[in-house]
Amino acid sequence: MKSFNILTLLFAFCIVIGVNAQEPLSQDVRVVREFDPTVSDAMKINQMPEREDTIDVNPEFNYNVMGHAIVGTPEVESLKAARLARQRKGDLFPSYVRGGLGNYQTLFGDIFYNITRNEEFAFALHLGQQSSWGKLELEDGRDSDAPYHQTDGGVYLRHFFDDKTLEFDLNFDRYAYEYYGFHDVDPSVLYDPNYSNEAIPGENLIPDRKQRQTAFDLHIGLMGQQADIDETRFHAGFDYGAFNNYTGVGENTFELNGDLKLPFSNMALYVNGAASYRNVHKPSGSEKMPDLWSFDDREQIFLTMDPRLVIPGEKLSLEVGINLTGEFAETEEFYLSPHVKGELVIAEGIVSTFMGMTGEVHNDSYRAIMEENPFVSPDELVETAHSNIRGFAGVKGNFSSATSFTARLDYEFIENEHFFINRFFPYSGSETQYGMSNLFSAVYDDVTLLTLSGELLVRPVRELDIVLKGAYFGWQTDVLAEAWHKPEMEIGLRAGYIFSEELRVDAAFNVLGERKAYDVDSPNGFKLLDAVTDFNLGANYQFNKRLHFFGRIQNIFAAKYYRWSGYPMQGINFRVGAGYSF
Repeated sequence: MKSFNILTLLFAFCIVIGVNAQEPLSQDVRVVREFDPTVSDAMKINQMPEREDTIDVNPEFNYNVMGHAIVGTPEVESLKAARLARQRKGDLFPSYVRGGLGNYQTLFGDIFYNITRNEEFAFALHLGQQSSWGKLELEDGRDSDAPYHQTDGGVYLRHFFDDKTLEFDLNFDRYAYEYYGFHDVDPSVLYDPNYSNEAIPGENLIPDRKQRQTAFDLHIGLMGQQADIDETRFHAGFDYGAFNNYTGVGENTFELNGDLKLPFSNMALYVNGAASYRNVHKPSGSEKMPDLWSFDDREQIFLTMDPRLVIPGEKLSLEVGINLTGEFAETEEFYLSPHVKGELVIAEGIVSTFMGMTGEVHNDSYRAIMEENPFVSPDELVETAHSNIRGFAGVKGNFSSATSFTARLDYEFIENEHFFINRFFPYSGSETQYGMSNLFSAVYDDVTLLTLSGELLVRPVRELDIVLKGAYFGWQTDVLAEAWHKPEMEIGLRAGYIFSEELRVDAAFNVLGERKAYDVDSPNGFKLLDAVTDFNLGANYQFNKRLHFFGRIQNIFAAKYYRWSGYPMQGINFRVGAGYSF
């Protein structure tokens, strides 16, 4: 806790000094160019617009790769419109269909529908399907069937009143896949998986290859739309989620959440809160594969409250508050962390600096863990982690009207962080021979994490956008030998160019650093997952206002990519298709 106190005093001291640096705010307005929205601009919308006066300085680096066998190396994707069907140039069409195919016996298609030019309602429907029946080469040279089938659909509805908006969302997702990864559990060998001098046949420790995740989500909300920033604002919602898998484990989640802004004087009090109930139930009937799995039910209640005072200023803006969470399960846990943010404008419109400290609870649900690692053992119930303090500081600004940047440093203390390792079963009567499973378990440790991240956006001409993102991760574990499956660095460079009204192209170069996977059979105790270097190309040709054609080649360098130990992803792969608006 000594380092915690030093960090706290350091941030408090820097913020106090910055309070005296306020200057009058420049009221000059400079028009850089006439605004002419394009499709590429529209695709940068990531969520429906929301008014937010609080300081937001946290750049997002998302290189997550889904567990599908099709996905190659991580790619920095364009931000897509939230649940809204695509809009074509010129006329607005309410419907859009898209379909295509690729190697690895891949087929995909989508259909969208939305209401256009309606002042009272926003309504959209979406249904999509993609499937692959390809094979992948495992580390022992064998080919393994790695099919997957993804089906998703959704309904999006907003009803706009004079001073509020009613929200309604329904979403469905089904992902079927197989445990296709490498394992060396011999069906004819006897193992002792529980270290209890038992003799269990290997065939009892090999799971059914089939797995499936099915999820249904419902959201109902009400948001205040007050025009005056000095008026009280609110957002309240109810969320329900249902999840189950092929093994028979299910999870139901109910949550009431809301946030409230109470302005007074030149400040505002923000109060965010939520109450959620989560219930995981084991498979019904006789227990499946009792030698391999041990299922349990689990109930959890989380109560959160995050009040904070926002003090805007011409040169210095501040947020001060606390983050409070209570977890009620078999035991009761309370998590408390400070919430302090400050932003200082150094040169108006050019550069500003920010710093602060906060914390959060990682109350990972059963569903979230299976989505993070689809090959985790289905009886795994991951424990709650707590980032009790995370200090951050950085700078952001604009070199010119065509260039912007952000650089950031984060340092945090995380209690009970989880990491995934393959399951290993010792041979019966042996202390040196093991069989490796292609299922994963979670192990835990208290860690510190240093993150250095940055983002550079360059638009030298209207037709060209270039985005560079990068992050370095410095993990320090307490008990574990390594931060299993965690990369030390991630880099992504993406460029998009508009050749003409009809033709647009994009390219991406990505690097994912080396990772280490626990391996009891290796002399040094781990298996090295090589760094991944990837290059992707894509193009879109607008044949007319209704019809367009597209294509994409991924993983051009044909690197063999392992997201999880034993599970290779696809090498070079391509997709071509067409879309039609009507």
